[in-house]
Amino acid sequence: MEPVRRPSLRRDLQAVQATVEGRPCIAFHDPLQLAGGSFALDQRALVLLELLDGTNDLRDVQVALMRREGGAIVPMEDLERFVLELDRNYLLDSDRFREKMDTLREEYRRREDREPSHAGRSYTGDGEALARWIGETEKGLPPVPPGGSPEGAVAGVVAPHIDIQVAAAVYVDLYRRLRNGAWDVVLVLGIDHRGQEGLYSVSTKHYRTPLGTLKAHREFISRLAASVPPGTLAPDDFGHRMEHSVEFQALFLRYYLGGEIPVIPVLCGGIHEFLVRGTDLTADPRFEGMAAAVEGILRERGERALVVAGADLAHVGMKFGHGRPASLLLEEARRNDREILAALERTDTAAVFGNARRTGDRFNTCGLPALLLLSRLLRGCRGTLLAHETYDERATESAVTYGSMVFTAP
Repeated sequence: MEPVRRPSLRRDLQAVQATVEGRPCIAFHDPLQLAGGSFALDQRALVLLELLDGTNDLRDVQVALMRREGGAIVPMEDLERFVLELDRNYLLDSDRFREKMDTLREEYRRREDREPSHAGRSYTGDGEALARWIGETEKGLPPVPPGGSPEGAVAGVVAPHIDIQVAAAVYVDLYRRLRNGAWDVVLVLGIDHRGQEGLYSVSTKHYRTPLGTLKAHREFISRLAASVPPGTLAPDDFGHRMEHSVEFQALFLRYYLGGEIPVIPVLCGGIHEFLVRGTDLTADPRFEGMAAAVEGILRERGERALVVAGADLAHVGMKFGHGRPASLLLEEARRNDREILAALERTDTAAVFGNARRTGDRFNTCGLPALLLLSRLLRGCRGTLLAHETYDERATESAVTYGSMVFTAP
């Protein structure tokens, strides 16, 4: 096996500062788990990693390191061995990685069901234990106060997609309000954290959970794929394979609504192409075409939909590229959250996107694509905020905000 000539780290890897056995390290979180989940290197390797951008060959890297280290030469054999180790663990955007991805895509394409990728890690894979845990969590919550659930028919909800153990009470408090609801279909909007072609990726696979399976509404999805403008949908649903933002909603939907109501699992892609170009997502024919197609099919079929967005809010601090600890940013980030949440309460799609344009999405509101589509599909509905919380990860000087909302039809 020869080292890659111009090595480039994969762009979907998340590099975070960590401490391993008392030593400062750079840990890589691999969303595809090809490297066994996480891969840690000594923090001193950061200088080297920054040079692996696909433009430098190993001789360029060696010269650059020599200049930065005051003339000390890193042997070429050591560089080659290091790059080979990265490639063996599929951390480089290389031929080896792309061949592996082609194999994984084909394997996933053949599956009838989407298996739970986070069972046994973010939550127990034992269905009975999971059901008991949700039940016990609900028992620990105060009763829903009179008037605490909005009056009228529930048309949609915003739920977190942060780790279930972090936001257990928020998840359960929201979903318990849907118990025994009478919908014909549930449209679940998640976020593709890896990025994708097309604005949306819709899966026809049935979502399996430890509590049972949620059946995909394949007839609806087929009609949808034939109705939206070109470029609206990703060419495949591979993004669903390891993505948690729909999976976490599937657990609670299965527990509180059972397995009779079919689902339409959708991953929403990023909006940064619009922010960079200075264009308006809400005026894009793919965005409006997606919403109009969903509405049209529901109308023709006479079906009532529940729209669920699995969406977190601000991501701030060292872990998320701000160069400053979250403690210096949280007050402003939460204030910005409140502006977004107020626009959502009015289902004012233009105001939600206007916030992103004005701030340049400075606070990394990773749920924005799902929130935008939800607000468009629920326009005219009234939103009620149930929770607005913060997860403060002090070890990395980073924080994530999240919340929950219920929307009722006029």
